[in-house]
Amino acid sequence: MRKHKLKTSVFAVASTSLLFLSATAFNAAAAEPPVPVEEEEISNYLSVPAIFAEGYGLGGLPAVDDRGAGLPGSSEASFTGNVYCYNNTEYYFQLDDTNSWQAEWNTADGFLGADFGLVPVTVDWSDEVINTQWNDKSVIPIGVSLTTDLSGYGSMSEYQMKDLTGLSLQTGICLDGDMDTSLFMTLEEEEGEVADKWGTNSFTKESDTAGVYSVCARLTIQKYDDITGQWVGVYDSAVYEGFGVHARPTWYSATIDGPGKIVYLYNWNLALHQNSPDVDRSGKYRLTFSLDDFADYTTFEGKMEQIDRHVERNTMLLETLHPSDALGVNTPVYVSPTEMYVEIDIIHLETGEE
Repeated sequence: MRKHKLKTSVFAVASTSLLFLSATAFNAAAAEPPVPVEEEEISNYLSVPAIFAEGYGLGGLPAVDDRGAGLPGSSEASFTGNVYCYNNTEYYFQLDDTNSWQAEWNTADGFLGADFGLVPVTVDWSDEVINTQWNDKSVIPIGVSLTTDLSGYGSMSEYQMKDLTGLSLQTGICLDGDMDTSLFMTLEEEEGEVADKWGTNSFTKESDTAGVYSVCARLTIQKYDDITGQWVGVYDSAVYEGFGVHARPTWYSATIDGPGKIVYLYNWNLALHQNSPDVDRSGKYRLTFSLDDFADYTTFEGKMEQIDRHVERNTMLLETLHPSDALGVNTPVYVSPTEMYVEIDIIHLETGEE
């Protein structure tokens, strides 16, 4: 995962809506805890190739088509809508439904073969976890992505993406000669929030790596109790526990970020998920990403047809750390092929102490 901040964008994937704010906004003190904002269903498009390890998509359905994969857009790309020019190259924004694209995706069986075995993945924690200091009033976006090496098995096509934040762009197609400066717009930081704008030039290239999605992923948050010397549970959820549930999203889930990669994300609101505003929320916390051995859940299809599913894990975590994680302030600890954790310190907003 590129170490960029998770900026302001709203994504709806697998029928859920999640609010992403900048690290600056997340880390500010707030009298009232923020709540997820319901928005019209819109999502970033997949730009990085994806492998569905167990053969099931973002909503728990068999990944046999775009609907089952839970992906917006289509492999039949359409670039007929809004276009912006930068450095004489035309770009199309994420979160713009006037255009549509989709990187190559497949199931592990479909791409690697049914006899391949467990899909090996490198875990990449977001910069918000690895390098950002948080206080006891924070809302922390805990992002995790999984990547696998396709070398020896082929390649998959991806869309060329660029971070356009802060750049001066001309609206409309690129024109030769002088351009009217009134047509220029700049995407920049405003009031502590950043307009995170990623776009594609509509061209594809081959990649020998791919993102991986597993329905067996789980996030656990624990706080260290200085008195008992024990880790006390704060949050525990697997992605499959949210399948088929139509309620306010508090479970672990996955979405597509600005660069177009599938990312597991949980927006951890310390004030909201602790006992009360008066409870001391500073201290040491352990964030554990793990893979359950199997996922049991129910999906509803057609005219509310209920289907009970049992999915065996087909993913394993590699011991090798992602290069950016290995050099971070909070270094991940590998436990086993199904578990890895990061410990972070939460300080008092007023005193700056744990």
